[in-house]
Amino acid sequence: MGTFFKLIRWPNLLMIMLSMGLLMYLLIQPGLALLQGPGLSPLAFGLLVTAVLFTAMGGYVINDLKDLPADMINKPGKNVFEKRFSEKQGRIFYWIFTVAGVAAGTLLSFLYGNSSFSLIFILTAGLLWFYAARYQCQVLVGNFVVAFLSTLSFGLVWLYEVMALQVQHLAVDPVRLYLVNKLVLVYMGFAFLVSLLREVVKDVEDEKGDRETGCLTLPVAHGSEKARNTALAFGLAGLLGSLAVQWFFYRWHFMVLFLWFFLVDGLFAFVLLKLVKAKNTKQWHFVSLWVKVLMVTGILSMGLFYFE
Repeated sequence: MGTFFKLIRWPNLLMIMLSMGLLMYLLIQPGLALLQGPGLSPLAFGLLVTAVLFTAMGGYVINDLKDLPADMINKPGKNVFEKRFSEKQGRIFYWIFTVAGVAAGTLLSFLYGNSSFSLIFILTAGLLWFYAARYQCQVLVGNFVVAFLSTLSFGLVWLYEVMALQVQHLAVDPVRLYLVNKLVLVYMGFAFLVSLLREVVKDVEDEKGDRETGCLTLPVAHGSEKARNTALAFGLAGLLGSLAVQWFFYRWHFMVLFLWFFLVDGLFAFVLLKLVKAKNTKQWHFVSLWVKVLMVTGILSMGLFYFE
């Protein structure tokens, strides 16, 4: 059972559920003053979370299958398909998870009268497959794909909430709508930049296996120094974005969040410092872990909103 949970990346799934829940119930609905029940129902939100989680699980499985040769070099014994599951079992898992995710997304879209929105989940599943099969071994392409997919769960919560409000013909305060829209974009941007940073760091960490298997990631194609400079650029962009977000929070009188983001700023600065100094695989892995801490810290800040 432990191996199965490792296969589906249960910590990542918990983080997806946490981020979607915080966004929905502590930012969007309070921000739009929808605490009495209008908007996306708990059942519909559960379907959305299910669709995202199962689609992600399918992506993790196909990624492990495609990464097996490189993982045997970079992380011997860590890939579950090296000893514990067969490739045939992996493909069965992949199709079960992917079909379940697309089915849940299709049902949700149908319930709100926009069955064509099920294409979002079909295209997402396709993008995950192409990432595992091709994009992750193209310079920066795979990094941008993962970063985009990391923002998708935030965007889907907002998209389906707006869809539900339209179906219910419920008008909301335009000032509140403007504010919540800005806040959702802030967290989408944060998730995008931090994911992009982490993917480049992981590429350097896995450079040896990628090089031996012919996977042309940024450090393989252009060297680790070029990858380091690219990661520094993404990290610096994130730090500047964090400072801009702080100013936004200050102007809108979110003082607790304004103070919390000093911690986010500090983590960005710490990661940048460690990026400059990283020389070996162990140090790059250390940087990767701290980028995870940075991501979690930013996501948890959604629990600090207070709307009058």
